Amino acid sequence: MAELQTQTHIQPEEMSLTEQRTKIGTKRSYLQIEKTIKFEFLRNGKKMVSMLIMSFLIFALFLIIEIIDESNGAIPTEDPAEYFEGYLFMISFIILIVASMFGGSMIAEDFEKNTGNLLFPKITKDRLLFGRIVARYIYSALAVSFYYVLVAIATFIKYDGIPKVIWGSLGWSLLYTFALLSFVTLFSSFMKRSSSATIYTILIVLIVFQLLTMILMVTGVTIEPFFMLTYYSNIITSWFHMPEERFMEIPFHRGPEGVSENTFYSWITPDATGAIIGMLVWSVICLAIAYLVFRRRQNK
Repeated sequence: MAELQTQTHIQPEEMSLTEQRTKIGTKRSYLQIEKTIKFEFLRNGKKMVSMLIMSFLIFALFLIIEIIDESNGAIPTEDPAEYFEGYLFMISFIILIVASMFGGSMIAEDFEKNTGNLLFPKITKDRLLFGRIVARYIYSALAVSFYYVLVAIATFIKYDGIPKVIWGSLGWSLLYTFALLSFVTLFSSFMKRSSSATIYTILIVLIVFQLLTMILMVTGVTIEPFFMLTYYSNIITSWFHMPEERFMEIPFHRGPEGVSENTFYSWITPDATGAIIGMLVWSVICLAIAYLVFRRRQNK
């Protein structure tokens, strides 16, 4: 009986120690992630400024072209949404540059500069990666949103109002930014240099994916290309006027008098459900693989 009473008294103490250790471990994890986010904000401040400048310059060039066209007699549109959409011609390129700039060094820099020898004994790789992704995505989202704000200001000045549809377009831009940042992070996980991850990502998005899209068009493939990351960027501008038929056939005549005729097949844009699911799946797969590679990768 005495032994049973002793065990009864000891058990609550053991449970409290376990709970205390759990709380301490949770608090330590939170503090490490918080410090990582703050540190990433500080060290990527110059990149953020450069991305804001890039967004402003692209906006300024579009604005100058608009002013020149109107001065030459071009009649401006009466639809503020159409006016706003005209500035989004290069939005996918802006997102690509922003994501590549912040994501290229996400993991590769630790092995390029051998900083992993200092970091990994003090913080686990999962906490480090999570903190970096949060901080750099916030910066990426701010850079993309800044461009939208500039266009919104120009639209408001010209039309005394801002169309509500732009907020949906901004939401798609931010989701695509996260998917593309995840894609860049994947390359950063196994590249030796940050610059290599950035360059390879840009080349694959601008060249490889575009060539694959052309191959699908000319070969008559009618399957919706959910497996193409760049396909999801189409909804950013298509959201202003979502087509009823998202798949189209394009007749193409060639020869001296159009003797032969071919038909190209193309998907215009994913629908809302497909875009959300597709970009989230892309993000999860890329980040999961990046984390697994990062966890196994060792400094030389």
